[in-house]
Amino acid sequence: MNALWMGLLAIGVVVAFITGNAGAMVDSVLDGAAGAVALMIDLAGVYCLWMGMEKIADESGLVDALAKLLGPVLRPIFPSLKDCPRPLSAIAASIASNVLGLSSGTPLGLKAMKEMKNLMPPDADEPSDPMITLIVINAAGFCVFPSSIVAIRAALGSANPAMIAGPTAIAGIAATAAGLLVDKVLRGRYGK
Repeated sequence: MNALWMGLLAIGVVVAFITGNAGAMVDSVLDGAAGAVALMIDLAGVYCLWMGMEKIADESGLVDALAKLLGPVLRPIFPSLKDCPRPLSAIAASIASNVLGLSSGTPLGLKAMKEMKNLMPPDADEPSDPMITLIVINAAGFCVFPSSIVAIRAALGSANPAMIAGPTAIAGIAATAAGLLVDKVLRGRYGK
């Protein structure tokens, strides 16, 4: 992939020189770099705010409370884990974090994977069914409030940065439902 990007960059530079647009190319590169730095400075405050909110939600027990609420919903989705409270709790915390749009979804997802790996034989080299299902759910990206996207839209001057929350949630629900359906169909078809 690096070779592809390097090739595209080299072709762009050569074409800019051949067409006499080298000055415009340099101006564009410098403007893009300055814009990226300005955007990162704008986002720093918003990310600090949301990371603080996330820490408060975690320490106040909100994420754990949501994990407990998700338990009955998750048992049918992860039937092989119904008698395994530790991995199911870790899965619930990961999903709850993602639903809230918090950045702790990845570390919690990794913790859930580790808990599920502990249930497998030591020499197992393929993911278990619950691992695949968790990947499907997390990749589908259901989120009630996409804080990162809202922060980027606010930093770029959007008049209504949170306007995308509803459509994003609907798209996430649809993607999650479709992903779980495909996961179930393929698992039934290939007998795992």
